Amino acid sequence: MGKYDASSDDLIQNAWNAPSELAWPLLAAVLVFCCIATRIISGFQSRVDSTTEQTQSVKTVPYWFPWLGHSLSFIRNHVGFTEKARDYMNTPVFGIYMGGTKHNIIVSPSIIKSIIQSKATSSTPLVSRALKAFGDDLGSLRDLDTTNYQAFHHRLPNLLMREPFITEASETTTRLLKREVPNFVTFCRSVVDQTPWERGSDVEVVDNGRDKLACEANLFDLVRGFIGNITTTTLMGEAIMEAFPGLLDDLWTLDNRFPLLTIGVPRWAPIPGVSAAYAARDRILNSLAAYHQAFLQWDDGVDPGVKFRDLEDVSEPLKQRVRTSKNLGLSPRSSAPGHLSLLWAMNVNSSNIAFWYLVHLYSDLTLLEEIRKEISPYVKAHRPSREETGFPFEEPPRISLNLEGLLSSCTLLKACFYETLRLDSADMSFRKLTSDLTVTESNEDATSSDLEKPHIYNISKGESIILHHGVLQNDSRHFSNPNQFDPLRFIITDPETGGKKASMHTINPFGGGMFGCKGRTFAERQLLAFTAAMIIMWDVKPMDDSRLTVPRHKQSSGAYLPENDIRVRIVARV
Repeated sequence: MGKYDASSDDLIQNAWNAPSELAWPLLAAVLVFCCIATRIISGFQSRVDSTTEQTQSVKTVPYWFPWLGHSLSFIRNHVGFTEKARDYMNTPVFGIYMGGTKHNIIVSPSIIKSIIQSKATSSTPLVSRALKAFGDDLGSLRDLDTTNYQAFHHRLPNLLMREPFITEASETTTRLLKREVPNFVTFCRSVVDQTPWERGSDVEVVDNGRDKLACEANLFDLVRGFIGNITTTTLMGEAIMEAFPGLLDDLWTLDNRFPLLTIGVPRWAPIPGVSAAYAARDRILNSLAAYHQAFLQWDDGVDPGVKFRDLEDVSEPLKQRVRTSKNLGLSPRSSAPGHLSLLWAMNVNSSNIAFWYLVHLYSDLTLLEEIRKEISPYVKAHRPSREETGFPFEEPPRISLNLEGLLSSCTLLKACFYETLRLDSADMSFRKLTSDLTVTESNEDATSSDLEKPHIYNISKGESIILHHGVLQNDSRHFSNPNQFDPLRFIITDPETGGKKASMHTINPFGGGMFGCKGRTFAERQLLAFTAAMIIMWDVKPMDDSRLTVPRHKQSSGAYLPENDIRVRIVARV
């Protein structure tokens, strides 16, 4: 390849030195030649057999573009591209080439499990790259020594998975849901009087001549804004949303161009949405720096000013994060990229999944009624009468919510959540090997792929690995009728009690091991509680009163976005 690269450089240099009328055609010819040569050489290399009696190396999918490799195809649709590459290579482990680096993609359940459990992997280089490209970290968080790096990027996030955070966050979320689910739509006609999540959802009050008012709204925008407010308030307290009401809108704008910023596409690139994403990131970082500074003042007993009120309701992991940053000598602006990564991780996927979860239930009226019956002992909505309150006006609805009852007794509700994760998320886990690794496919996986015997792969130290959970979750070899929403596939018999329970078993939508999503326990509790409260409190129907249609997927960084938002009519059930 060295001679090939040198000849390519000479050809390009000659193209620039040619007369102006020949330069562009000659340059185009050189680029075409380079692409064809790259495809021929990479295609030849992909067929070179380096298999020994025991193991085989990972072969790379052929590609056309030097350095870029498969980058464009992967960014545009990483699920579709990976599925086609898997079928073309006919192997559960294969390499792709992006940005001058080979990445090994894994789509075998047994090998994914093996790598998740392996101690020979690290996420540090990938975290550092994301902090730099996506979070605009200038080096303060990436250049911490090993001990402090582990403390900030691993031990602090691990607090989100442990007590007392789980119990405290569950109590806070339950309190907020009981207060705010009745205000999911407020029937206020003035934008000034609407809730923050209503203002971006084009809510319109409709008097349809019936006993109850109805609201028309864009459901995805409404759900995403609602869940974002609940999650951010639980994690960071109520003051930040009051001080920066546009924070979540900027977060959604940034997430829309997440892949491009992560690979380092510059601000000036002529790509729609890139410059807006950079501007949104700047505003978020400035807001988080101001929030960080205000907390430090409050923590020291100093009045943080009128923009922030009492910050006591900030969660303990966030308090520890800010205090650790101070002890490490980090400024508020230097700490902001770390806060951004947490804000993004806790909000983006959960808000998308909440939308899909609701749509699947409201689109299947039989399933909806079964779940309403299942959760009825634990979630109730009622509207106090004038006789009960003694007031001459009607009181707002109230919700009672028993979260522990939902978690322990509502098998179908949980199974629907797991099926939503399987069908509507396409997460990936990124690793880098810290030592050579040999992985073996299980006999079961080999049989499902019609292979004579399991494959054994050698992957070298320093190579990157992508565990593509999204492709595996929609593989017909592991899930029958993978495009069908079927929660019963996640209901199994408990071997200890003999009863039924919901289990994710073969899917890993949150990743796994020490590098898995730290907020997965909180996210599951929050979304189960939210969905249960919603379907008890509200009826959601299409504008024409037909059955709700599940929209098509649009590629995102994790859980899918809807290709188009859906306009719905929302009516209170009480």
